[in-house]
Amino acid sequence: MILGMGLIYVGMVLVVNGIWLLGIGNNRDVSIFNLFVGALLFIIAIWWAFGELWAFGEYQSGDAFVAAGTLLFSFTYLWIGINAIRDIGDQRSFGWYCILVTVIAVPTGYLVFLDGDFGLAGLWWTWAVLWATFWVLLGLELDEYTEPIAWFTTVVGIVTGVAGYMMAAGFWPWAA
Repeated sequence: MILGMGLIYVGMVLVVNGIWLLGIGNNRDVSIFNLFVGALLFIIAIWWAFGELWAFGEYQSGDAFVAAGTLLFSFTYLWIGINAIRDIGDQRSFGWYCILVTVIAVPTGYLVFLDGDFGLAGLWWTWAVLWATFWVLLGLELDEYTEPIAWFTTVVGIVTGVAGYMMAAGFWPWAA
């Protein structure tokens, strides 16, 4: 359920970032939400990584694999937020980070698929494609693709938010 909570906010920040890519909104305003979501995901990842802590009256086991995947996205939003505050125009380094996220997201989706969560596997593969488009836009600096990437980001945000809501509410059909 904690994954669902995080994904609700990931979905919302992707929608905000997609609209921002369309030229709606300003850097400082968008940075606040990116920093919030990045920090939230960081806290969730630390929770998962060091889960052998006493939590709500019971012990939780840590899961470094899940934490590592979550940190990929935490650092994405922290990086975007900090760059937006600083009004950084050259995003090539971040773009190359995005292709590394893609390289990790593809096999992660496969492992999640093998574990039986077909919906989450599909999300991982969708995020892999999305982060690859960020690499095209920012790493390769192919600005002519800004509008379709912005719309794709917005749609992926909606899908991610709905999936997160279903997980958080206990309606995820592939839940263990």
